[in-house]
Amino acid sequence: MNTLKRHFSLIIPLLALLFSLESIVLVNRAISIKEDKLSQSYSILLASQQKLNLDFITKNIKEANNLIPINPDFLLERLKQNMTEANLNNVKKDLPFFYSLKLSSFPDQKRLEAITQMLLKVPGIQKVESFSKTHNQVYRLLFLIKINVWIFASLIGVLSILLMIRQIQIWRFEHSKRMEIMSFLGAPGWIKNGVLFKLAIIDSIITSIGIVAGMFYLSLREDVKEMIDALEIQESIFKFGSDFLMLLAFSIVISVFSVLVVIACQRRS
Repeated sequence: MNTLKRHFSLIIPLLALLFSLESIVLVNRAISIKEDKLSQSYSILLASQQKLNLDFITKNIKEANNLIPINPDFLLERLKQNMTEANLNNVKKDLPFFYSLKLSSFPDQKRLEAITQMLLKVPGIQKVESFSKTHNQVYRLLFLIKINVWIFASLIGVLSILLMIRQIQIWRFEHSKRMEIMSFLGAPGWIKNGVLFKLAIIDSIITSIGIVAGMFYLSLREDVKEMIDALEIQESIFKFGSDFLMLLAFSIVISVFSVLVVIACQRRS
């Protein structure tokens, strides 16, 4: 019972730490997929006195990915009911060329303003409609979600590491007599403190498996699937193999670091 309690005392803060890390990974992955979706559907409308080509625009705007001409017939159809054929032909002659410019990535507010200004400097372009208000609202929402998750996860991470260090100090106290005997026998530091490293690494493996198992369970839940569908994230944000290796490596590094901190503090005292 004491052994189980000893392990849980480190596993609980380690669970919180790895959960916060996995939350950051999942949110960033989901936002990245969402931004790709938005960049595919987002476009800037251009009105130009002369024909444009993508190569010319790409020289000034590296994000330019596709330039699609827009047929103005739908506009002329609306005007046809209230205009004579002669007036309609005159309007058609003076009508500018319309284009839809698609970007390869979802730009932030500052970059979108810069793109708009560069497009207005292109010879022939009369009007640029970037739908900046709607775009900025979406971008700020994504940025707010990302920064809030980072702040929350960072706070949990700091508190978890402090709790881990505290628990390892308790372990060291419990094994202090054994470590003193090994010191008298001339055992090196890594052997003397081997039990601390062993316990920390075992708990890291258990916790990493637990987090991945929890994520796998969530991925099977219908309400989670419905939420992912509602967010229009068709690609899976769960990557169990790579996430497990990442969590395992991170947890071992943090656990070993915590042990080293305890050892260093003990030597100073």
